[in-house]
Amino acid sequence: MTDRALLIRLGALGDTLHASSAARLLKKHAPHMEVDFLAAEGLGDLFEMIPSVAEAYCLPFRKIPFRVHPWWLALLRRLNRRSYRLAYLMETNPRFLPLLSSIDAERKMTVGRMDDGEGVESKQPNPVRYQIPLWDTGLVPRDICHPELVVNSEAAGRAGELLVSLGLDPEAPLIGLHPGNSYQARKMWRKKFRRTDLRCWPEGRWEELVREMHQENDSLQFVLFGGPQDRWTNDRIAGRLRSVGPGFRLADTAGRTDLTLAAALLERFSLFVSTDTGPLHMAAALRVPFVGLYGPTRFDETQPFPSEPVGTVLRRSLPCQPCYGTRDQRRCGDNICMQGIEAKEVIEKVQELNPALFRS
Repeated sequence: MTDRALLIRLGALGDTLHASSAARLLKKHAPHMEVDFLAAEGLGDLFEMIPSVAEAYCLPFRKIPFRVHPWWLALLRRLNRRSYRLAYLMETNPRFLPLLSSIDAERKMTVGRMDDGEGVESKQPNPVRYQIPLWDTGLVPRDICHPELVVNSEAAGRAGELLVSLGLDPEAPLIGLHPGNSYQARKMWRKKFRRTDLRCWPEGRWEELVREMHQENDSLQFVLFGGPQDRWTNDRIAGRLRSVGPGFRLADTAGRTDLTLAAALLERFSLFVSTDTGPLHMAAALRVPFVGLYGPTRFDETQPFPSEPVGTVLRRSLPCQPCYGTRDQRRCGDNICMQGIEAKEVIEKVQELNPALFRS
């Protein structure tokens, strides 16, 4: 009978991609084992690009009581027919323990700390933190696997077609920019109570970055990246840029891609600049050169974790950092940690990563 494992992580895109490194570790050292993944709604396409995951299941909720919800009961019956050898919960909040207890498995384990974890740093990159309990079980040796995505030829073809439809040359240098932020988009209701854009870089800095890079090399093409919720931000930035410099080769793909197409676009970029949000971690998993802009988040845990040193992160070192998930974040009215990152610093990092983008 085939050995099976079920990994559970119900976070956002970047969290889930980091957690997928545990599936890769299992498949590397136990290739006979089939690894399934229970993830959050909307991430099913992600697992089409993760060869180490056999089957993915997506929950449409995080806070509805699992024990009584009809959708969960139906899924639970499907899961329990799989006869898992291992069920591994990679959530630190104890409210997810009933979910784990409902699943039939020979062995059940958690990632470790079981509290609400407010403001507590583990000081380890999340992929490593997710893999340590697997080492401790003796199922796998002490090894580190990195998140990895594999783009298929169909998605790559779609990416080329989209770029052409936007008036860009798929073969010329492409610079990807992600001004929006998933936290801001997911927490729209919180705007009534506090700022949700603390992880965002000021829009004026994005415009300055494009102008300066265009001045260095006017053949560069710029692609504004993001989901449907990022359209307003991208529209404002694109509108202001076009009003002062009609020569910019600039396109906006926000809301035009699914996850597989987004990955195929990322793979075509000569460089990707982004705040701490899911596509940044996709770029790292695809080994696309990147510059990450970090502010209030727990950098030691959430930093990109590529298998090769293809990118870099810019961040300030302020006494209030990191504040993500703490009372300080809820009280913060001025994200000086992000405002302190200058466009010229980003350009310096771009020049280090890919000098060929600029004319000598």
